[in-house]
Amino acid sequence: MHIGERIKLLRKERKMTQEDLARILKVAPTAVSAWESGRNKPLMDKLSMMSTCFDIPLSHLVDGTPIVKKDSSIEFLNEKNVRLIGVYGNIPAGEPNFTNEYIEAYMPTLNSMLKNNKDYFFLRVKGNSMNKEFSDGSLILVEKTSYLEDGNIGVVLVNGHEATVKHVRIAAETITLIPCSTDPFYEEKTYHFKNDQVNILGKVVQAIKLYD
Repeated sequence: MHIGERIKLLRKERKMTQEDLARILKVAPTAVSAWESGRNKPLMDKLSMMSTCFDIPLSHLVDGTPIVKKDSSIEFLNEKNVRLIGVYGNIPAGEPNFTNEYIEAYMPTLNSMLKNNKDYFFLRVKGNSMNKEFSDGSLILVEKTSYLEDGNIGVVLVNGHEATVKHVRIAAETITLIPCSTDPFYEEKTYHFKNDQVNILGKVVQAIKLYD
């Protein structure tokens, strides 16, 4: 069974039409049809979205790895219980900018995993400074907030540079960004709230890890 046949089977099990799936993935219904017939293959970002949408491991979609069901009461994604969250490849240097021009895709996410009064974004991890937590290219779900507690993993923009993801240690006047890496090149750095331009953009609440 090829990828497209698995997509078709999973879609029908959830009583979704090709149009329903296309609407969630922000693609044309003809794209879904081409995948299911084997004429074309979805890109990795769409496979990741379908993995979340169908609530199955990405490996099952890609190579048919069996699914181990832990709970029969699975909540599937649909238009009523899902929120589309923007995926940013990066947050540019300068002032924090969350405009649509920087969104590379949308990830369907269950409302039950989100707080009603909070905004969220996905950020694609770059580099290996946090590779003990998540690998290069992984997606992290970030709750927008300007406040972090000691020990949180946060997304922080310092002195106008591109936003970075690190464990944080918070003191009265300082914030220390702590890498979690197998590479000793990365070292913790401390910044002063008064002397440095520190913008706390959000708190990491979930990670979608990628495996080779």
